[in-house]
Amino acid sequence: MCALKLLAMPAAAFLLAKLLDLPPLAAGVVVLFAAMPTGANTYIFAVQYQRLVNPVSGAVALGTLLAAVTLPVVVVIVAGLN
Repeated sequence: MCALKLLAMPAAAFLLAKLLDLPPLAAGVVVLFAAMPTGANTYIFAVQYQRLVNPVSGAVALGTLLAAVTLPVVVVIVAGLN
C-alpha cells in the first residue's frame, strides 16, 4: 500500500494534470501533494475508533520513511517539467 501511495498516486496525478492541461506550476503542485506520505490523521482516527491501530501506525511510519527516498525523486521530475 505504501508503494501504491508513494508511486502510483503521483503518476496518476501527473496523468490527470496532463489530461486537464494544467500549467506546469499547478501540475507540479498537484503531483507533489499526491506524492506526500500518509498523514498522521489516519493514526488519530484509528486510535479514536480503536480499529487497526498497530497496522496504521506502522503504515504511517513506513510511508514517512519511504517518502524520504521517493519525494526527492518526484521533486526532480517535477522540476524538469518547468
